[in-house]
Amino acid sequence: MRDRDTTPPAPGFWTLASVEGWERCAIQGAKSLLTLFLLTDLLARGHAVVGLAELRMAVERMTGTQGDVAFASQLYGLYGALTYLVLPLGGWIADRSGRRRTAMYGGALLMALGLFALASRTWALAGLGLLIAGIGLLKGNLAAEVGALRGKAGGDRLFAAYLACLNGGTLLGPLFGGWLALRFGFAAAFVAMAAGMGVAILLLRTAPRVALSPPAPGEDHRTDWARVVPAILGVTLCFCAYEQLTNMVLVWAEARVDLAVAGVAIPPSWLAAADGLFTIALALLAYRLGPRLARRGREPGPARKLVAGGVAIALAYALLASLSGGAERIGLGGPIMAVLLLDIGVVLAWPSALAIVNAAAPPARRGLMTGLFYLHGFVAHLAVGQLGTLYPTMDQPHFWMVHAAFALAGAGIALAIPRGQATTTSTPASASA
Repeated sequence: MRDRDTTPPAPGFWTLASVEGWERCAIQGAKSLLTLFLLTDLLARGHAVVGLAELRMAVERMTGTQGDVAFASQLYGLYGALTYLVLPLGGWIADRSGRRRTAMYGGALLMALGLFALASRTWALAGLGLLIAGIGLLKGNLAAEVGALRGKAGGDRLFAAYLACLNGGTLLGPLFGGWLALRFGFAAAFVAMAAGMGVAILLLRTAPRVALSPPAPGEDHRTDWARVVPAILGVTLCFCAYEQLTNMVLVWAEARVDLAVAGVAIPPSWLAAADGLFTIALALLAYRLGPRLARRGREPGPARKLVAGGVAIALAYALLASLSGGAERIGLGGPIMAVLLLDIGVVLAWPSALAIVNAAAPPARRGLMTGLFYLHGFVAHLAVGQLGTLYPTMDQPHFWMVHAAFALAGAGIALAIPRGQATTTSTPASASA
């Protein structure tokens, strides 16, 4: 019988979720400024950045001579991909050392130092390296520790609330970072984000540590790969479709959508802002609604939610395909509905897949497995970039249906996840620094 845990999160959950919010606020704020920082400050003004000329030469040996815009885009993409690629390594380090909280402290400190290095300009490239290393130690291990706060299997509702905090930081970071950069310059923005990481470190000190329960006699503590593999593949394919929202969907909206509200023009990027707001609201709704459904025995399991999430994302792109048939501009109603469907899909799919992976991994490997889960972001960003190259050459309805097919494929793979409960458990310890 499926676990129907309706107990509230263990003490410390909201503190750790707030750490993730501050981490995303700092990192997404810095990421949103990175290309502009390179083009309008470092490269345009000829600042002497240690290692930047050598890196550019290495890149141009592979790609040929590039202008500043192309090089800035290459560096942005390389940085974004590496922040996901290092997560399994950071989880493995914490698992092997048995000091997950120490790894998280170290990661937060490296990120703060990286932001200060960006503000210095001279050490900006070293700052990006520190940020990548810090994210590797903090992000995956933070999610693993959040999952360990519950003593029972599952936790998709827990991760839905976690997703809301994550998106809060993702939304606020670019807003405040952009405002600070506009008013006071890039250095001030990066220093403010480093201060935000200082808040994250202080919050970590107040969160209770999690003590893992000793293995029960005869208990199987192997990773349940039959659940892990389809969960990761399913969510990866869903995100290969979803992440196009902040790429070609905005290009399409600028060309095809009447971007005006009450006669006032709005930028296409506001659709991405709506994505963040919808995700926060829907994640909190899922967190509140889940226990009521569970008490009535009507809450679907994580695997079924992952399937439903893939279907919702596919419906969103099918709607975009139906809106793209004509040549005239369309109103905002249809695109907003598509964004809402995308966010319903994400709120169903992402927490469910993470909960499945977290529950199917033994405590001694939870950091590594959570890092492997986060590789969906690495793959999805690469896939979205490649799919985007098809946009100028394909008719638009077929372009969007390709993305619908990716999401449906993710849902289909999720159907292969066997039913069952986690093979391991952990119990929350008493609060301590």
